[in-house]
Amino acid sequence: MKYILLIALTFLFATQTRSHAKTLHTGSHVFTIQWISFNKASPGSVSIKSLGEDEYSIEGGQTDPATKEYVTIKGTFLDKGYTLKFNGRILSKINTINGGRPCERTGLSIFKATGTRKYWRLQQMLNCDGETTDYIDIFF
Repeated sequence: MKYILLIALTFLFATQTRSHAKTLHTGSHVFTIQWISFNKASPGSVSIKSLGEDEYSIEGGQTDPATKEYVTIKGTFLDKGYTLKFNGRILSKINTINGGRPCERTGLSIFKATGTRKYWRLQQMLNCDGETTDYIDIFF
């Protein structure tokens, strides 16, 4: 009986914490890449607009004015709750990564919200240099 109660409570808690991912709202959202956020630069922002049922446009970025480093995003996505199926362009430039050259990701990418996180994280994390991991996040 204890195990059944434990399983039921675990399911209830998981459902409640994950429900945040299902409440996508249009408007401004915080957008970050860890390399810029780590340097105490202000978080970036994206604008999300509805294009129809579960389809949205997204555009914006984050910039560190002191270092001229940046990440931008522009495209569309399908909202699947904990998963955003993004199609478009993500461009990042971090001075100490990829020889200081911009890294461009185009086409289909997936953002996922997992566990109790309050953001969707880009799942294709490998930078163009082939060895560095980028954490690019869209916050709820």
